[in-house]
Amino acid sequence: MKNYKKFILLIISILILCLVFFLIQIFAKYLTSASGNTSMNVARWNILVNNTSIKNNTDISNTLVPVFPGNDNIASGIIAPTAEGYFDLNFDFKDADVSFEYEISTTVDANSSVKDLILTGYTIDDGEKIEFSNNHSIKDTILLTDNVDTRKIRVFVTWDDGQNSTMDNEADTLATTSNNPALLHVNISFTQIAE
Repeated sequence: MKNYKKFILLIISILILCLVFFLIQIFAKYLTSASGNTSMNVARWNILVNNTSIKNNTDISNTLVPVFPGNDNIASGIIAPTAEGYFDLNFDFKDADVSFEYEISTTVDANSSVKDLILTGYTIDDGEKIEFSNNHSIKDTILLTDNVDTRKIRVFVTWDDGQNSTMDNEADTLATTSNNPALLHVNISFTQIAE
Protein backbone atom coordinates (compact mmCIF):
# COMPACT_ATOMS: atom_id res chain seq x y z
CA MET A 1 0.00 0.00 0.00
CA LYS A 2 2.86 2.29 0.63
CA ASN A 3 4.04 1.90 -2.92
CA TYR A 4 0.55 2.48 -4.12
CA LYS A 5 0.37 5.81 -2.24
CA LYS A 6 3.74 6.77 -3.60
CA PHE A 7 2.57 5.92 -7.08
CA ILE A 8 -0.62 8.00 -6.71
CA LEU A 9 1.39 10.83 -5.21
CA LEU A 10 3.81 10.62 -8.14
CA ILE A 11 0.97 10.72 -10.67
CA ILE A 12 -0.70 13.64 -8.90
CA SER A 13 2.65 15.46 -8.80
CA ILE A 14 3.15 14.85 -12.52
CA LEU A 15 -0.39 16.05 -13.24
CA ILE A 16 0.13 19.19 -11.12
CA LEU A 17 3.47 19.79 -12.82
CA CYS A 18 1.81 19.41 -16.25
CA LEU A 19 -1.02 21.71 -15.17
CA VAL A 20 1.45 24.33 -13.90
CA PHE A 21 3.45 24.06 -17.12
CA PHE A 22 0.26 24.43 -19.17
CA LEU A 23 -0.87 27.45 -17.13
CA ILE A 24 2.54 29.06 -17.49
CA GLN A 25 2.25 28.69 -21.25
CA ILE A 26 -1.20 30.32 -21.24
CA PHE A 27 -0.14 33.20 -19.00
CA ALA A 28 3.11 33.62 -20.89
CA LYS A 29 1.09 34.68 -23.95
CA TYR A 30 -0.20 37.61 -21.97
CA LEU A 31 3.14 38.51 -20.46
CA THR A 32 5.13 38.75 -23.66
CA SER A 33 6.29 42.16 -24.83
CA ALA A 34 7.52 43.75 -28.00
CA SER A 35 9.54 46.86 -28.73
CA GLY A 36 10.44 48.88 -31.76
CA ASN A 37 10.99 52.38 -33.12
CA THR A 38 8.60 54.55 -35.01
CA SER A 39 9.72 57.05 -37.59
CA MET A 40 8.07 60.49 -37.58
CA ASN A 41 8.75 63.28 -40.04
CA VAL A 42 9.85 66.53 -38.42
CA ALA A 43 8.13 69.66 -39.73
CA ARG A 44 10.21 71.68 -42.15
CA TRP A 45 10.93 75.31 -41.27
CA ASN A 46 12.85 76.74 -44.17
CA ILE A 47 11.63 80.15 -45.26
CA LEU A 48 13.41 82.10 -47.98
CA VAL A 49 13.44 85.88 -48.18
CA ASN A 50 14.68 87.10 -51.56
CA ASN A 51 16.09 83.60 -52.21
CA THR A 52 18.07 83.60 -48.95
CA SER A 53 17.25 81.15 -46.14
CA ILE A 54 16.55 82.91 -42.85
CA LYS A 55 16.89 79.77 -40.73
CA ASN A 56 19.85 81.07 -38.72
CA ASN A 57 18.92 84.76 -38.34
CA THR A 58 20.54 85.58 -41.64
CA ASP A 59 21.47 89.12 -42.61
CA ILE A 60 19.61 89.82 -45.86
CA SER A 61 21.07 93.29 -46.44
CA ASN A 62 22.65 92.24 -49.74
CA THR A 63 19.29 91.06 -51.09
CA LEU A 64 17.36 94.26 -50.33
CA VAL A 65 17.59 96.32 -53.48
CA PRO A 66 15.93 99.73 -53.36
CA VAL A 67 14.44 100.94 -56.64
CA PHE A 68 13.93 104.65 -57.27
CA PRO A 69 12.32 105.02 -60.69
CA GLY A 70 12.76 108.80 -60.76
CA ASN A 71 10.51 111.34 -62.42
CA ASP A 72 10.79 114.48 -64.58
CA ASN A 73 12.72 116.26 -61.83
CA ILE A 74 14.70 113.46 -60.13
CA ALA A 75 17.03 111.01 -61.88
CA SER A 76 16.30 107.31 -61.52
CA GLY A 77 18.34 105.19 -59.14
CA ILE A 78 18.90 107.91 -56.53
CA ILE A 79 17.09 109.26 -53.51
CA ALA A 80 16.45 112.97 -53.13
CA PRO A 81 13.93 115.01 -51.14
CA THR A 82 10.38 113.94 -52.16
CA ALA A 83 11.65 110.95 -54.20
CA GLU A 84 9.62 107.80 -53.73
CA GLY A 85 11.00 104.33 -54.28
CA TYR A 86 10.43 100.84 -53.07
CA PHE A 87 12.07 97.56 -52.13
CA ASP A 88 10.65 94.08 -52.58
CA LEU A 89 10.49 91.23 -50.11
CA ASN A 90 9.81 87.92 -51.81
CA PHE A 91 8.89 85.17 -49.33
CA ASP A 92 9.09 81.52 -50.36
CA PHE A 93 7.70 79.21 -47.69
CA LYS A 94 6.95 76.06 -49.65
CA ASP A 95 9.40 74.27 -47.30
CA ALA A 96 7.49 75.29 -44.16
CA ASP A 97 5.10 72.66 -42.81
CA VAL A 98 3.45 74.79 -40.14
CA SER A 99 1.22 77.86 -39.97
CA PHE A 100 3.07 81.03 -39.07
CA GLU A 101 2.81 84.74 -38.62
CA TYR A 102 5.22 87.28 -40.07
CA GLU A 103 5.93 90.84 -39.08
CA ILE A 104 7.99 93.40 -40.96
CA SER A 105 9.11 96.55 -39.19
CA THR A 106 11.49 99.30 -40.25
CA THR A 107 13.46 102.08 -38.63
CA VAL A 108 15.84 104.66 -39.99
CA ASP A 109 19.36 103.40 -39.23
CA ALA A 110 21.34 105.51 -36.76
CA ASN A 111 24.12 105.91 -39.38
CA SER A 112 21.77 107.07 -42.13
CA SER A 113 22.64 110.39 -43.74
CA VAL A 114 18.90 110.94 -44.31
CA LYS A 115 16.84 110.98 -41.11
CA ASP A 116 13.55 111.75 -42.86
CA LEU A 117 12.99 108.41 -44.57
CA ILE A 118 9.38 107.37 -44.15
CA LEU A 119 7.33 104.45 -45.34
CA THR A 120 4.27 105.46 -47.30
CA GLY A 121 2.63 102.08 -47.90
CA TYR A 122 2.96 98.57 -49.24
CA THR A 123 1.40 96.10 -51.61
CA ILE A 124 0.88 92.36 -51.22
CA ASP A 125 1.22 90.18 -54.31
CA ASP A 126 0.99 93.21 -56.64
CA GLY A 127 -2.38 94.22 -55.17
CA GLU A 128 -3.63 97.69 -54.30
CA LYS A 129 -1.32 99.95 -52.30
CA ILE A 130 -2.12 99.92 -48.58
CA GLU A 131 -1.31 103.19 -46.84
CA PHE A 132 0.42 103.14 -43.47
CA SER A 133 -1.37 104.77 -40.59
CA ASN A 134 0.41 105.35 -37.28
CA ASN A 135 1.94 101.88 -37.23
CA HIS A 136 4.70 101.19 -39.76
CA SER A 137 4.69 97.43 -39.39
CA ILE A 138 3.27 94.85 -41.75
CA LYS A 139 1.79 91.80 -40.08
CA ASP A 140 -0.06 88.82 -41.51
CA THR A 141 -0.79 85.17 -40.84
CA ILE A 142 -0.16 82.34 -43.29
CA LEU A 143 -2.18 79.26 -42.39
CA LEU A 144 -1.08 75.86 -43.63
CA THR A 145 -4.60 75.37 -44.98
CA ASP A 146 -4.26 78.52 -47.15
CA ASN A 147 -2.17 76.52 -49.66
CA VAL A 148 -0.01 79.56 -50.36
CA ASP A 149 3.71 79.03 -51.05
CA THR A 150 4.92 82.54 -51.83
CA ARG A 151 4.22 86.13 -50.97
CA LYS A 152 5.57 89.32 -52.57
CA ILE A 153 5.56 92.46 -50.46
CA ARG A 154 6.58 95.77 -51.99
CA VAL A 155 7.35 98.48 -49.42
CA PHE A 156 7.30 102.11 -50.55
CA VAL A 157 9.71 104.61 -49.00
CA THR A 158 10.17 108.34 -49.54
CA TRP A 159 12.44 111.12 -48.40
CA ASP A 160 9.97 113.28 -46.49
CA ASP A 161 10.43 116.98 -47.18
CA GLY A 162 7.09 118.09 -45.75
CA GLN A 163 5.99 119.87 -42.60
CA ASN A 164 6.76 116.85 -40.37
CA SER A 165 10.33 116.40 -41.59
CA THR A 166 13.15 116.88 -39.09
CA MET A 167 15.79 117.92 -41.62
CA ASP A 168 15.86 121.45 -43.04
CA ASN A 169 17.31 122.50 -46.41
CA GLU A 170 20.82 122.80 -44.96
CA ALA A 171 20.65 119.28 -43.46
CA ASP A 172 19.31 117.96 -46.77
CA THR A 173 22.31 119.46 -48.57
CA LEU A 174 24.76 118.08 -46.00
CA ALA A 175 23.26 114.61 -46.49
CA THR A 176 24.32 114.72 -50.14
CA THR A 177 27.93 115.49 -49.22
CA SER A 178 28.12 112.82 -46.52
CA ASN A 179 29.91 109.56 -47.21
CA ASN A 180 27.08 107.75 -45.43
CA PRO A 181 24.22 106.51 -47.58
CA ALA A 182 20.55 106.71 -46.68
CA LEU A 183 19.97 103.59 -44.57
CA LEU A 184 16.75 101.93 -43.56
CA HIS A 185 16.84 99.01 -41.12
CA VAL A 186 14.35 96.27 -42.04
CA ASN A 187 13.47 93.59 -39.49
CA ILE A 188 11.43 90.53 -40.47
CA SER A 189 10.29 87.96 -37.93
CA PHE A 190 8.49 84.68 -38.52
CA THR A 191 6.71 82.95 -35.64
CA GLN A 192 5.08 79.53 -35.74
CA ILE A 193 1.43 79.53 -34.72
CA ALA A 194 0.88 77.01 -31.95
CA GLU A 195 -2.59 75.96 -30.92
